[in-house]
Amino acid sequence: MRISLKYVAVSIAAQLIACASLWLAAILFSSDSLFNVIVYFYWPCIILVAAFLGTSGESAMIAVPIYGMALGMITYSVILAAIVGFLKKKRA
Repeated sequence: MRISLKYVAVSIAAQLIACASLWLAAILFSSDSLFNVIVYFYWPCIILVAAFLGTSGESAMIAVPIYGMALGMITYSVILAAIVGFLKKKRA
């Protein structure tokens, strides 16, 4: 199966825009639940990074979610690109 980097890039950009929008909305409306939406969406990757790095203390509070979200964005983008490539192959 061929994965197009174009779809990966578009998916990463869309996720970055969505995260930035939710982050700004959470700040404007003082809503912690909007931050939770972002964190829970990428939770499996955050847990994977936490287990892999084995961090503790303040570095676990900051580095693990940041790296986990970045890994999640890449992982979800590759999965989405693979699905789109599969669907386009089926149509052709």
